[in-house]
Amino acid sequence: MIRPNSNIHSGAYFFVLVLLVMSIPLSKFMMSISEFMLLFLWLWSGFSFGVSKSFFKLGGIFKGTLHFFKYFFVLAYSNLVEKFRLFFKNKAGVAFLLIYLLHIVGTIYSSDFDYTLKELRIKIPLLLFPVVFTTMEKLNYRKFRVLMLYYIFAVFSGTIVSLWFILQKNFVDIREISPFISSIRFGLNISFAFFILLYFIFVDNRFGKYAKVILGITAAWFLVFIILLESVTGFTIIFAIGIVYLLWHMYKAQQIIYKIFLVIIVVVIPIGIGYYVVNIVEKATSPPQIEFVNLDKQTNEGNQYIHDTISHGIEDGRYVGLYICESEMRKAWNERSEISFDGNGNEGQSVKEGLIRYMTSMDLRKDYEGVSSLSDWDIQLVENGCANVNYIKKPGFKTRILKIIKGYEVYKLTGNPSGSSVMQRIEYLKASVAVIKENWLTGVGTGDLESTLFQKYDEMGTKLKNEFRYHAHNQYFAIIISFGILGFMVFIFALVYPPLKTKSFNDYFFTVFFFIMAISMLSDDTLETQAGVTLFAFFYTFLMFGKTKSNT
Repeated sequence: MIRPNSNIHSGAYFFVLVLLVMSIPLSKFMMSISEFMLLFLWLWSGFSFGVSKSFFKLGGIFKGTLHFFKYFFVLAYSNLVEKFRLFFKNKAGVAFLLIYLLHIVGTIYSSDFDYTLKELRIKIPLLLFPVVFTTMEKLNYRKFRVLMLYYIFAVFSGTIVSLWFILQKNFVDIREISPFISSIRFGLNISFAFFILLYFIFVDNRFGKYAKVILGITAAWFLVFIILLESVTGFTIIFAIGIVYLLWHMYKAQQIIYKIFLVIIVVVIPIGIGYYVVNIVEKATSPPQIEFVNLDKQTNEGNQYIHDTISHGIEDGRYVGLYICESEMRKAWNERSEISFDGNGNEGQSVKEGLIRYMTSMDLRKDYEGVSSLSDWDIQLVENGCANVNYIKKPGFKTRILKIIKGYEVYKLTGNPSGSSVMQRIEYLKASVAVIKENWLTGVGTGDLESTLFQKYDEMGTKLKNEFRYHAHNQYFAIIISFGILGFMVFIFALVYPPLKTKSFNDYFFTVFFFIMAISMLSDDTLETQAGVTLFAFFYTFLMFGKTKSNT
């Protein structure tokens, strides 16, 4: 293990780590900058300003410059030799490096060279962090705690910015409130920060009473924000790990009363959530019985209403197709908007169908008066593709469920999954399974994942729009598609062997992070973006190699 020879190196190293953990939830640009800074510190650790100054003092500018560059490059060379020698002695670190090596091997039989280079570039953190953290100094728990507080502050700052977007209601899709990184990756950061806070509150005795109150409020806010963000993955992670954590405490508890209390919590929480979900689904899909004879037949303008309980389906517990007068809607809309009522909006959506759904969500009749009562803000939302005002005014778990229900109904009627991320994922999995069946042994290679899936979408005759044709949205499937079952076995080995070898599963922080990542990979391509792979590679290797094992 090479340790910096002065406090300035340790201070610089800690400073760069702070930049890294704060950039992970807030800035992809700073992720790259701080990674370069970390590489510089690693390559030139042991650099002495005093030695450098002596070159110029004794030899003048010309000789001093020559000696300085010689010293600079000799130091880098010796560090490379020594640190790689140390790294290759670390079996766990070398095993983790297999993930990146897998992608290098996959380039041999890839046909898309540009995409291959992109993949290798994005996944550089899988190469950088294990090499750096196995050969740099380990942070003690005091410094680690401070580092995690910086991380929590960065995540908290991101949620405040997102809250501003929510309050401004200047979005169409809830995912737009996460401006720095994708909402899915941001949700993973919030989930991990939440569990770090739980440890600080309930286990770490170094925080005072008032500090723990602040930490508790922050943890509660993170939980609320996960719901506002409509992060199904984040909520599932917190729920699943929370239940397992309670079960573990129940197993370890000595007092029977405490065991019974934990059993009640473990049973009541899932039942309560299940009841809440079932209740929302029943209300959303069970509109009140309609007596057509009691419905108004004409608008106030004297035109006929159409009452259709079949073609437009049900939304928010209402029949979308009641009280429709297209001629009046067309007239009123065209007076308010430059986009034609019979045309497509800014996102390529049908204005007419979107307007009908939007007005249903506001419980307005679809006639001249109804359209005229809409605000300019409402008109703009419809133009930009918002089909339900509650998606903007009432973001949260309930709204997410309603979106899933509506997406399923549209998919069932039209076979088009484009309007729902859940239905899209089903289409992604269908295509992924088909590709895996054809390339199950060695996969298609590092660079052909995207092109092979896109080709499969065409072969399937999917109605999925081109702008929604993404990857598998399942990291395990993505690995099998790229590298086959053999590569998948290597991937799982590289994930599981290092923490077993280093006994990192005994560490609360690593264990929580490991399961956050493992769960996220079931519903997302966690390693296919810069924000995702940096989050994974940094914390996975830092918690295993970069900190002391003792949390004392």
